[in-house]
Amino acid sequence: MKKRLQGLLTLLLVLVVQIGFAQEKTVTGTVVDQDGLPLPGVNVIEKGTSNGAQTDFDGNFSISVAEGDILTLSYVGFKTQEITVGASNTIDVTMAVDAGALEEVVVVGYGSTRRELSTSAVSTISAEEIEDFVPSTSIDNIMQGQAAGVQVTAANGRPGNTAFVQIRGVGSINASTTPLYIVDGTPIDADNVANINPNDIASFSILKDAATVSKYGSRGANGVVVITTKQGKSGEAKITFRNSIGFGERIEDPFDLMNASQKLELERQYAELGVNAAQSLPGATSNEEQLAYLRSLDTNWESELLRRSYIQSNSLSVSGGDEKLSYFFSLGYDKNSGIIDRIDGFERISTRLNATYQAKDWLTVGTNISLARSSTDLPRDRNNVQNPFRGVYDYNPYEPLYVTDADGNVVNDAQGNPIFNSTSTGFPIARALTTEPENNRNFLIIGGAYADVKFSDKFSNRFSVNATSNRFNRTTRSIAGGVLQGFVGDANFPGTQTDNYSLDFEYNVNNLLSYRDSFGLHNIGADFLLEYNENIYTDLFATSRGFPSPDIPYQDVAAEATAAGSEERRRILFSQGLFLDYNYDEKYILSGSIRRDGSSRFAPNNKYGYFYSGSAAWNLAKEDFLQGTFVDDLKLRASYGTSGNQNIGNFAYLDLLQFNTYNGFTTAIPVGVGNPDVQWESQAILDIGVEFALFNNRVSGVVDYFKKNSRDLLLDRPISQTVGDENNSITANIGEIENSGVEVSLKADVIRNADFIWTVGGNASFLDNEVVSLVDGEDIPNGTTRLREGEGVYSFFLVRYAGVNPANGQPLYYDVDDNLTSEYSSADAVLLEDKSPFADLEGGFYTSLKYKGFGLRGDFVFKKGNYILNYQRSSGIEIGSINSNQRVEAFNYWKEPGDQNVLPSPLFADTADQTSTRFLESGDYIRLRTLTIDYRVPSEFLSQFSLDGLRLYATGQNLLTWTDYNGDPEIGLGSAETAEAGDQGFVPGEFSLFSYPQTKSYTFGVEISF
Repeated sequence: MKKRLQGLLTLLLVLVVQIGFAQEKTVTGTVVDQDGLPLPGVNVIEKGTSNGAQTDFDGNFSISVAEGDILTLSYVGFKTQEITVGASNTIDVTMAVDAGALEEVVVVGYGSTRRELSTSAVSTISAEEIEDFVPSTSIDNIMQGQAAGVQVTAANGRPGNTAFVQIRGVGSINASTTPLYIVDGTPIDADNVANINPNDIASFSILKDAATVSKYGSRGANGVVVITTKQGKSGEAKITFRNSIGFGERIEDPFDLMNASQKLELERQYAELGVNAAQSLPGATSNEEQLAYLRSLDTNWESELLRRSYIQSNSLSVSGGDEKLSYFFSLGYDKNSGIIDRIDGFERISTRLNATYQAKDWLTVGTNISLARSSTDLPRDRNNVQNPFRGVYDYNPYEPLYVTDADGNVVNDAQGNPIFNSTSTGFPIARALTTEPENNRNFLIIGGAYADVKFSDKFSNRFSVNATSNRFNRTTRSIAGGVLQGFVGDANFPGTQTDNYSLDFEYNVNNLLSYRDSFGLHNIGADFLLEYNENIYTDLFATSRGFPSPDIPYQDVAAEATAAGSEERRRILFSQGLFLDYNYDEKYILSGSIRRDGSSRFAPNNKYGYFYSGSAAWNLAKEDFLQGTFVDDLKLRASYGTSGNQNIGNFAYLDLLQFNTYNGFTTAIPVGVGNPDVQWESQAILDIGVEFALFNNRVSGVVDYFKKNSRDLLLDRPISQTVGDENNSITANIGEIENSGVEVSLKADVIRNADFIWTVGGNASFLDNEVVSLVDGEDIPNGTTRLREGEGVYSFFLVRYAGVNPANGQPLYYDVDDNLTSEYSSADAVLLEDKSPFADLEGGFYTSLKYKGFGLRGDFVFKKGNYILNYQRSSGIEIGSINSNQRVEAFNYWKEPGDQNVLPSPLFADTADQTSTRFLESGDYIRLRTLTIDYRVPSEFLSQFSLDGLRLYATGQNLLTWTDYNGDPEIGLGSAETAEAGDQGFVPGEFSLFSYPQTKSYTFGVEISF
């Protein structure tokens, strides 16, 4: 009987298990929007569990559940839906749009809100838009042309170099115009954005008006770029791998350099005319046999010094989570060798971990941390023989790379290595690239942790600590026997080395107490902020000479230490802020803020600055008279407020001393005259805007008018040399500038159906700037530009070129009284109205085609109204440069009376080779920035290989450019070591002078997810 009972129980257990397994089944389905278009990336979660899936590109999903279970479907911009699993194994879902939301959530400063409740001018660049720009070694370049009011110019083409970014014009004269970058709540220095992996980014939010930037007080004066990185989602772990490889090359010049025959002929012609500089050149001194030999050496210096760059990008990410814990983890590796031969270029390895944990019903904690190490080999970016790009244009084509004998054979040294030709410059740059190496290394840590405490339904608090630590190392060497050793070395101490080290550490402690409540249709919110920010910068350097071997790059083995030094700088900012929000039935919205900043950069009597804002919005789309119409969203908004700028050196209010030696004793030397009255630079910003979406969101756009007045401008004002200041200047508040303009962003789905989508869009910023006032109304000179009341910021100040006298080939100019003269005088320079390095129209546009799994997208950028002083063209045709190679254009000089549209006669080099408007050119251009073709493999094919997604793509960057500029018009750094960011009076894009050129690239990649 007992055995029978056991057998019966066993049979019952088997039946129960079988029934249990029978209840589990695989449910498949497709998720679409109201137009029947598939929605990729929809979260499909079994309610109350971590069991989940995501829809693929075609909107398909598959999940194992039991009958009676509830599936929760959620997607940004759509209403969350819950569906009970029935007997059917197929569930198709049509998701409803969350009415009125162009984008569900926007960042508005120390938090986020639904776009319909925002009173701010915020431009957002999504992950989908970023995807078409990867790989890119610096993420700020991705923003170019993507957001209205954001002016982005690549500094130059060097891999890893950051771009120059300005938001709504020139916000300051000298106190930095770079926006504040914030990564997941952590403020970072603009120079560090090149160390962020683009594949980690979920979105950019560019904050532009007072309603948002005022919340950041003194740090938001130039706008704020909030970078949000990817987070995990509930469901099974999702693994994504991306790989791309490609190559890049220098963008072709719109002119031709001379070959050997042409250059020798130009030398002959100049010498025959009597140009002294040409008399001793080979074209004038060689016999026919020698000329034939020189012509046979015809050398293309571009191919000798440059190469195609190698580009590689790899990224692996793992994300997932459940109801309590979510995570995102990534690894990245990027390599761009650059186009200079014989050096390694740029390399970066990075990793990131983002995690959020619901510890209690009332407590959520999280952390975001990333580590990145980059290494860059640097050429000298300066206007002399140490610049390889100057060598490309200057080296004569009859001078070969290596020394040759009379028979044209390459001559080798004692070790059997070919001997580099020193050329007529006396400096073989090809050899110097290996004997004079310079390498920069950065190790950047960005980290933050936060705790969200929910006291009640009305009160909550977020406490966060964020920090960045950037360790920078530079090693500069001139190895024994190297090129520079012959100029500055010592035979008794062969080889030199300098090591620089710096640690830039900044931490930020925030506490944000929040209150939210509703009274009927009235909704209110208040946030109180306490923030402490400190930056600690330390650096040191050491130099030694006399190295036993070039293979041991350590100063410990040097014969003699020659120099050393160190310093430390600290800056503290302590802030309090109050932010208020109110809306009535989500139709009428009001926001306000006030913030108090205290900065250690100002004297005690000027330490504190107060910044405020007020803004309002009206959601007309929620009014009854627009219900049921073609208007999906329509919002009017306006804001006004202030922000400040403290981006000057530390201790500008104090008299400073520097210590040195005199007669073997330490002595103090005055180096800085302090100004105890220096105070905050401030900005007042007005913004009026309208946002709209029509025809079921098929057409959408934003239009904004803004006016930004920057007052009490911080600038180093010149002072008498007898005062004793090292730079003969004093930091002071010198006047006011005004930026105003209109921004327009438009997007439309021209065709939108289940198989084919054609989208076009773009943005344009119409900008105007003016110097409103200066101290005593006096001009402030700045090289070839200057500041003058009533004129554009940094308008060019040059002598005006009037062409060539057709009678004798003499260059002509205008004097200050507009009279023609053949005499050149710098005293005849005048300010040129409406001609400055800053564009008055800038933006971008794109078109995107998607047919089933195929995609094609082209992004264009454009700029209009800026001017560039083309020193590089000047060098290529000026008469005094006849000893260097020339452009073919140089043949077009005046030869006989009546010649028109020609260059001056070579007999007038003294007056022709002068800085004037002769080389001032319009920088207008349109550029095909990115062209991407991709294909997403259908899900029914991928299911055979257990893959969630497979995307193949090819991308080209900087493929075509339309411009009348005689060179590449996209110029940030004209010559980095001549003038660069941080230098007094630096103006991006003012001139071109052999900086690292822009490149075009082609990459091919694959993205796999499972």
